[in-house]
Amino acid sequence: MSGEPMKKAAEALELLLRSISEDCYFNVVSFGSHHDSLFPKSQLYSEESLSEAINFAQTMSANYGGTEVYNAPKWTFKNSRNDMPTTVFLITDGEVWDVNQIVEVIRINEEKKSSDLRLFSLGIGDAVSHHLVESVARTGKGYAQFVTNSERIDKKVIGMLKNALKPPIKDYEITWTDNNFLESTKDEEPDMMQDINFTSDNVSSSTSDIFIDFKVQQVPYFIPPIYPGVRFIVYCILKKNIEPCKVISLKATSQDGPMKLDIPLDPVTLQGSIIHRLAARKLIQDLDDKISFLHKNPKNVGKNIPDSLVKDNIIKLGKTFNLASKYTSFIGIDERTSEPNEVLIKPKQINVPQSVPASGSHVGKQLGVGGAKRHRQILRDDDDGNTLMTIKRTARKATGGTTTTARRSTRVKQTARKSTGGTTTTVGRIRYTARKSTGGKAPTKLPDSLASQPEIKINHKESNIKNLFEFLGLQSFNGKFLPNESFYNFFYKNDLNDLKQEIKEEIGEIKEIEEVLSTCISMKYLEIIVFENFKDECEMCYEKAEKALKKMVENDEKRNAISEKAKEWIHNWVNEQE
Repeated sequence: MSGEPMKKAAEALELLLRSISEDCYFNVVSFGSHHDSLFPKSQLYSEESLSEAINFAQTMSANYGGTEVYNAPKWTFKNSRNDMPTTVFLITDGEVWDVNQIVEVIRINEEKKSSDLRLFSLGIGDAVSHHLVESVARTGKGYAQFVTNSERIDKKVIGMLKNALKPPIKDYEITWTDNNFLESTKDEEPDMMQDINFTSDNVSSSTSDIFIDFKVQQVPYFIPPIYPGVRFIVYCILKKNIEPCKVISLKATSQDGPMKLDIPLDPVTLQGSIIHRLAARKLIQDLDDKISFLHKNPKNVGKNIPDSLVKDNIIKLGKTFNLASKYTSFIGIDERTSEPNEVLIKPKQINVPQSVPASGSHVGKQLGVGGAKRHRQILRDDDDGNTLMTIKRTARKATGGTTTTARRSTRVKQTARKSTGGTTTTVGRIRYTARKSTGGKAPTKLPDSLASQPEIKINHKESNIKNLFEFLGLQSFNGKFLPNESFYNFFYKNDLNDLKQEIKEEIGEIKEIEEVLSTCISMKYLEIIVFENFKDECEMCYEKAEKALKKMVENDEKRNAISEKAKEWIHNWVNEQE
């Protein structure tokens, strides 16, 4: 992870750190070819731990080598606290080869902590392993999200944090039929297994004690947690002559008690087998992850499910529904006539931008805004009637200002030379430094005319990402915005004496009046200025400030009156800036 993706990941991490509740314990683990942690153990969220973590996020650098994820979650689970629920956020942009081992580590720890462990994953960029990101989130009972290099990731990270901090809903159950075949534990005669073929490689022990007569197959077998804004899909495959309920019931248990949702089932005749194929694909995924009806049914708990039985089920599903899997594949054959087909290709004129001198940043500007307006014809016919192309290229060398010129003549029917495109480095969640090294050279001195110019004052009334992060940097870990020098500089003020006097005359004496006013003004700044474009990103920081304000001013009437004064103050401040 480097360049713009690195910068975005750092901003997302910083925003996540600032949004954590003050009663949480947290840690940050970086990984690449090796891994390390910010703290030896998870630390209580405080001013000191937050300051250290923010400094870490702002000085991360791509110095961890390649992406090796396995040891990072292993260390995280080993050193997590056992006396409280644990939520893990995995942020990566890399490809890995040991996905199955990573998933197994998460599965083992998820079974140990049950509903007290959730893992959310975020994949960044075009080269990220979707298989890794989706698999770890699915196993960790969270969910996965992806962002491209042109997207902001802050909103998605905060959405994950909001869902992670909500008390989990447990014990999901769906009633598909009048008889609950999923939970039935009545002993039945197992189906007779097929004879083993003499040429089969299967030499495992007998599977006659494995229950396989499933009248209802729910996929996924364990219903995943439901999160706001995240698609929730569960399939059910019924055996012939098994009728579903007219009203399907979803039941669960929350912190406030039992929950129930009834969903009327409309009889719909579907053309084709798209839904069946989707269900079969999900079933293959469950079988691969060893969490299917075959593995987790109460009648098979504690039994060794042989790989051969899993393989047979996957092959059967793959062949029945035309699905590719690790045991099934398909070859497409394009049947055509053996007679040659002659096509007359006429030469076509191609306009190619003329080479532009590589000098400074002006080249980039020209190329980006249509600077290469002059073209020359480069197409001609040779004596044999074939088309020849001669292209002259000028390319800037990556490490300096020199150029490389290449001249090449080729026939149209030849294969074009493959572009190298540059170098891509993939890393995990890593430490990086924001300031680029000058390599020991002295920085370029600005001309006197530029150096003597007065510093441009940033317009803090604009709703942009730079103002957002600068302003959130003023917030304390407990949600308060303290009336310090940085606060007054942000609003171009020296004090709040006039507003304090006005509050005193109209409302009376208020304890910690300066902290109350600075926090209240900050909340109104977020409401009026920042919420316009970044409400989701800073909503949790706003809630922390609101909680802190209620602690300082418990009287609702007084608090509302101060809020109105703060709102008026912000409006006046905005007008002063214009």
